[in-house]
Amino acid sequence: MGEIFNLRRIVGHASVPLPVAVSSPAPLEPLALLLAETAAGNERAFARLYELTGARMLAVARGIVGRPDLAEDVVQDSFLRVWRWAHRYDPGKGPAYAWLIRIVRNRALSAKDRLHRREVAQCELDADTLVLPDRDPADQAIQSEAARQVNACLANLPLNHRRSVALVYFEGLTHRELAARLGVQLGTAKSWVRRGLAQMGRCLSGGAEADWRELMAAQYAVGSLQGASRRAFERRRERDARYCHAADMWEDRLALLTERLADGAPASPDIWHRIAQQIQRERVPLSRPLFWQSTTALLTLAVLALLIVALR
Repeated sequence: MGEIFNLRRIVGHASVPLPVAVSSPAPLEPLALLLAETAAGNERAFARLYELTGARMLAVARGIVGRPDLAEDVVQDSFLRVWRWAHRYDPGKGPAYAWLIRIVRNRALSAKDRLHRREVAQCELDADTLVLPDRDPADQAIQSEAARQVNACLANLPLNHRRSVALVYFEGLTHRELAARLGVQLGTAKSWVRRGLAQMGRCLSGGAEADWRELMAAQYAVGSLQGASRRAFERRRERDARYCHAADMWEDRLALLTERLADGAPASPDIWHRIAQQIQRERVPLSRPLFWQSTTALLTLAVLALLIVALR
């Protein structure tokens, strides 16, 4: 299997990365502003959000589901959810980019589960997957120094650990699928993922050892917790703020890995066309009930006013 990372270009620039806190969004973050405007129903802001992130989200989805057509469906469904749920985004809980990535990855993993098996050969991450050329200034909205440091911590991992974490996160592989891909025992694959995440945690925290709660959150965020273990963690996350904080932190960190992911082919205009059509269809049924509810309320008030006058 071809090398996932171009070590000459990545590791050469990543000797000893500084610890980085990645869970606090920058003030006036461009994507967060676009989400706020989207929540207010601004379609131009939503279109700009798609323009900035659509190709990257498509690359993430394609890496997980393997099929270009299914990846387009994932992106379409994800951005419709963003349109409907933009009001749920809380800047205090993490960067807007990480919130978007979370939606796309969850939809892609669900689509992969429904697919049962890959119908086309999975494209492996090539040597330049996480090496980006110089970008247009407008695209700087989704780049950050934090992303370079998180990628540096990943690049400094031993090869097998680095490859394991990348394949689980970018392609949504289970431990069993990872073991088959790398030709190793299941226990070895699990160990490589767990150790890789532990080493990344030490790198990002300046050498401090992560506790078992944070390590479990890291495995949950990368996608390696499956079945009963995943459900158990989600229950803990709902009840215990410490689990919730740890999971959010790791999801934000891992989302930053995709900032160095090459977009590949631009997202098809057909995806945006379908999204825009669906938005327009949803506006019609939403407006009619509001009209009739307002009309009914006014009529009710008028009747009550007449009754009051008659009783006097």
